[in-house]
Parts: sequence; C-alpha cells; structure tokens
Amino acid sequence: MVLERLEARTQQVLRAVIRDYILRARPVGSGKITKRYRLDMSPATVRSIMACLEDLGFLEQPHPSAGRVPTDSGFRYYVDTLMQPKPLHRDEKEFILNRVQEAPPDVGVIMQETSRVLSHVSHYTSLVSSPRIPQTVFERIDLIRLDRCRILMVLVSPTGVVYNRIIGDVRGLSQKDLEDASEYLNHHIKGLPLAEAKARIVEQMEAERDQYDRILARVWSSSRRVLETEQADVYIDGQSNILDYPEFSEDLQKMKSLLRAFEEKEIMLQLLDMALEGLGIQVYIGGENKVEEMADCSLIATTYHQRGTPLGTLGLIGPRRMDYSRMIPLVDFTAKVVGAKLEAMEEQLEGP
Repeated sequence: MVLERLEARTQQVLRAVIRDYILRARPVGSGKITKRYRLDMSPATVRSIMACLEDLGFLEQPHPSAGRVPTDSGFRYYVDTLMQPKPLHRDEKEFILNRVQEAPPDVGVIMQETSRVLSHVSHYTSLVSSPRIPQTVFERIDLIRLDRCRILMVLVSPTGVVYNRIIGDVRGLSQKDLEDASEYLNHHIKGLPLAEAKARIVEQMEAERDQYDRILARVWSSSRRVLETEQADVYIDGQSNILDYPEFSEDLQKMKSLLRAFEEKEIMLQLLDMALEGLGIQVYIGGENKVEEMADCSLIATTYHQRGTPLGTLGLIGPRRMDYSRMIPLVDFTAKVVGAKLEAMEEQLEGP
C-alpha cells in the first residue's frame, strides 16, 4: 500500500491518537485527545478527521460505541512519516556500554548479555542471533581425520570464535591429504566470509582442476553442505515482559500462543532473518511479520557488523503500540556497541 501524504491537521490528529494509544492501550475518543494534546480545533472537527482516517484504513473502531485505535497502516504511517526519534538518556547509554564491554571475550556470552541488556532497558522481549557462519570471516580452517568416514572441520574467526563441524561420508583421504587441503584453503580464503570463500574456491578449482579435484572437490562439497545448513543460535530474554501489556495479559489464548512462539527457534530466526536481508533499522508491524503468532506484535531489528560485514541480528518484540520513538534508537545504539565489542576483540587477537 502506497501511503499518500496527509494534510497537516490530519497528521496532527493521527499523531495524537497513536501517542495516546501507545500510552493507555485504550480506544481513543475525539474529545479526550482534543484536550490532552491541545489540538487547535473543535472536538467535532477532530471527530470528522478521525472518521476520514478510518476511511483511509489508518484507524478502526473496535466497537460501535468505542473510540478508535490505530491499524497496522496507521502505525506504519506514523513510523515512516510522523515519528521523531528520542535520544537515549546518558545513563542508558552508559549501562549498555558497560555491560557489553565488560562481558568476557566469548561471543556466546556477549550475545546473551546483549539480550539481557536490551530486555532490561526496553521492558520488551529481546532477540539476538549469534554470528551466522556465511557472514563470518575465517582466520583459519583445520581438517582432522576422525575415523574412516568422518572428518572434523575446525573454523576459527579473527575474534576467536571456534566452530567445530563433523563432516561425514568422506573416504579415501589421508591426514596428509587433509593437511594439504587445509593449507590450500587457509592460503586462499583467510579473511573472507563464507560467501566469498565459496566463489574463490570454485574459481581456484577450475583453474587447477587436475591438482585439486581429488581432495578439494570432495572436502569442500561436503563441508559446504554442513555450513550452508547451519543455523545460528538465538538468545531471547524478557519473555515474561509481554505479560505487562493488557493486549496479551487480558487474552489468555493470545498470550499462550505468543509464549509458545518464543520457544520455537526457527520462528525467531525467521523473524530475525527478515532484518538480516535489509539495510539499517527494520520495523515490522503486526501482519508484516508474516508469522501468525506475531500478528499483534511489532518487531524492531537491525544487524550488527564487524568491519562492515553483517554478522547477525538483534531486536525487540512488543505490542503493536510499542514506543517506536524510543526503541528504534535503543536497538540501533546496541547494535553499534556489539559491533564495536567484536572489533575490539579482533584487534586484541591481532596484537600490536
């Protein structure tokens, strides 16, 4: 849906309705917002504008005698056009910085701590995905023969993250063959993310087919299948925060459905993957989430980077009436802090 530019007074009324609904979670009447927000127009005019907004699909009336509430389209227009981000308080920034920077140099611990920090500051439910292998830059790859059929592949990133993956059904290769393959791989793909590494290996194999077909073709095809199907971990915190919001606490079935969704790793990764494919802060409102259990929720998410390479995603889940003006800067700042922490770890490992 392409949203047309609303006339100034119409924008003023829509902004007031959404702000009031975010604060109170109650249908909004024309008389109340005229007084609360000192709108320079009569209640009758406000009521007429609200009716027009309903016709446009930005507001809806839950019951004939009730006030109006924003729709997904109304929130979308607010986020894209009317919302003014609120700067984070200095103490919030210091809290986030201190907690993330003081975390030990272990990526899993950092992701868990980041999720706790986001949940604590926002009072919503937080999600943080671990670095994805396809986005991870590799420092070293080792191949070790375990038995007649299996190989242990050890991947080390510049931040010290170690991935151990067992590759099955690789026969007829000695440990010396594997060491030669490791040396070749390390020479050609050091410092490259998996996506670029795959292209480089294919290119080299085509150029030197006779020498490397026997070893690399078999090792790489097997290891690539393992890496491409690898799922990231998801760190979730503050699930119980959702009980603080009446749109869920007053609807037991809706609450149960949402809490079950929080327990499904694939569903949470599906949500975070949407943001991984986008640029900057991504906001998914209500039905935009494409997950049935999340139809009454919004997700604010963004990627965290290491030297410009997107590694994973973090975000917040809350009701559609989330305080977007405060949560968007919070998510953005936290992602930058996580990226800076990972870069600092890399620099420490590289040394002077």
